[in-house]
Amino acid sequence: MKRKFMMQSNKSLFFNSAWLFAILLAFYSIHNATAEDWTQKADMPVPRLFFSVAAADNQIYTIGGMLAEPVDFVEAYDPNADKWDQKMSLPAARAGVVTCVVNGKIYAIGGWNSQAPALGTVEEYDPATDKWTQKADMLTPRSFFTATAVDGKIYAIGGVAQNVGPVLPTVEEYDPATDTWMKKADMPKPVSGMAAASLDGKIYLIGGTPAVQGPVLKTVQEYDPRSNTWAEKTDMPTPRTALALGVVNGKIYAVGGTSVVQGPGLTTLEIYDPDNDAWTEGPEMPTARVFLGVGTIANKIYAVGGVAEGLGPAILPTVEQFAPSLSVAALDKFLTAWGKIKKAD
Repeated sequence: MKRKFMMQSNKSLFFNSAWLFAILLAFYSIHNATAEDWTQKADMPVPRLFFSVAAADNQIYTIGGMLAEPVDFVEAYDPNADKWDQKMSLPAARAGVVTCVVNGKIYAIGGWNSQAPALGTVEEYDPATDKWTQKADMLTPRSFFTATAVDGKIYAIGGVAQNVGPVLPTVEEYDPATDTWMKKADMPKPVSGMAAASLDGKIYLIGGTPAVQGPVLKTVQEYDPRSNTWAEKTDMPTPRTALALGVVNGKIYAVGGTSVVQGPGLTTLEIYDPDNDAWTEGPEMPTARVFLGVGTIANKIYAVGGVAEGLGPAILPTVEQFAPSLSVAALDKFLTAWGKIKKAD
């Protein structure tokens, strides 16, 4: 009887020690994330302003933008090879273009050119054929808006129709399957220069400005396409505009931007958890920048280009990869699973 008791005690001690070690390792991973989680990658071939980033076919695409004037450049970055390749140019040069991916195809929407301060142009790019196809124009021509896709449809939100404003509350839905646009419920708080991400069937609109000259906001607005309704969520800790967003493992990563219109770029990384409507601070990006783009592939976030401050003059070619560490959510799942094991023991 004594020997059996000792075996059970040793078994319990072993499992408790393993449990304690796993928890300590998880907490270390979470609370000791640093800029080492960021890795330098191959620079953009042609640094520029007001370009767009899209992730498709396991590559990061940079589309359009502006040097002395709008450009039609398109490049693709292969994370596995850490290499850039030139792709078929846009049919016409555009700056401030916004891109979304649906069914493996990239949709380049809106922006401006040398003749118009706001465009409704929509063009579809197929990575498999490296070809562009003209599609139905957006109902409201605009620039400095944002867009994201949910359930195979694209939602173009906010922006301006003129350089001086006003900021538009406009939301329009594009269905690639029918090549048609439809108006949806306006934003309760119109903004431009914000960023959007979709997660679990909802759209999160983060930051931006209510007027062309500011102030810069930290607001989070949630849009549900199914009910066509808006809701306010917990503010982002740092007010920002011209930031970029990435989504990994059910969390939204808000990267860079600026807290002052045409101000200095930020290294800030803040992480939003929609399940808990809460923000946490992440490890800072090594290179401070604004007007950057972000693409996500294989649960890694790629921060591409941007400028150090305002509209230049130093346009950055920088590409940095962020690989999120073990999250609090992962730790919660581990503890839940461990609790079930303990009960069964």
